[in-house]
Amino acid sequence: MSDIYLYTNDVELGTKLTDRLLQIEHSIRFLDSLITSFNKNSIVLVDLDDAESTPEVIQGLRLNHPELRLIGFMTRIQKQRRDEYRRSGCEMIYLRSTLIKNPESILFENDPK
Repeated sequence: MSDIYLYTNDVELGTKLTDRLLQIEHSIRFLDSLITSFNKNSIVLVDLDDAESTPEVIQGLRLNHPELRLIGFMTRIQKQRRDEYRRSGCEMIYLRSTLIKNPESILFENDPK
């Protein structure tokens, strides 16, 4: 089972995701910064609307931790920004509302367990 990390400044989102994941017997760890170390095969959820979550930071994260599953989310997906983050290393980018409604299918799809 993968460790799940969340980087966001949105407390409401963090609470909703924690509640949903606890219902399916998973927990989530909150990150204060994207500059940190991770366990192997971790899933990192990144709020791409946050000022610290630049494509350069995502690219650095991918280079330093190639084994991570980086999943980004945004309030509104704009094609140019989405493409930039995908090139930087985000595996997938979802709408924030989709992540809240159905985190288990997003997080555990193709999860190596």
